[in-house]
Amino acid sequence: MKPIFAQARKEMKRVVLAEGEEERVLHATQELVSQGLAFPILVGRPSVIEMRLKKLGLQMTPGKDFEVVNNESDPRFKEYWGEYYQIMKRRGVSQEQARRAVIGNPSLIAAIMLHRGEADAMICGTIGSYHEHYEVVKNVFGFREGAHVAGAMNALLLPSGNTFIADTYVNDDRRRSSWRKLP
Repeated sequence: MKPIFAQARKEMKRVVLAEGEEERVLHATQELVSQGLAFPILVGRPSVIEMRLKKLGLQMTPGKDFEVVNNESDPRFKEYWGEYYQIMKRRGVSQEQARRAVIGNPSLIAAIMLHRGEADAMICGTIGSYHEHYEVVKNVFGFREGAHVAGAMNALLLPSGNTFIADTYVNDDRRRSSWRKLP
């Protein structure tokens, strides 16, 4: 992973972490900041994030080391739910449904930020089911032209070496013919 980390340090991307109040996410954010791997953007309530930073003894400062998107009152939310409405209106989603969806779903906030170019990557899924988060990402980004099947991959960074496990969550069809359709 050293070459990947070295490249990350050179290009310093903005990474939005959807569950920014979660302790595991805050520890991961500390690693990103300490190692200079990315500029984190946390979705969450600023007061909760600051309280947990103190509780955990983490040495980061909101606004300096990372950005916070307040998932209760960010001024960009009208633009975010408007964009989500434009994506989803042909699927029967009303403006009010789009507004409620964005305000109540940190993974959707992260996906819209990525879609708008406000972040270079997103990480979500530390809370809830894989399929909840997958549906959010699929709805916002869809598939590229000609693709009808998605795949997932997990990376395990182990002392014995790195292991990658492919398609553990998305496809129920285990026939080889469906594998050939993966992008």
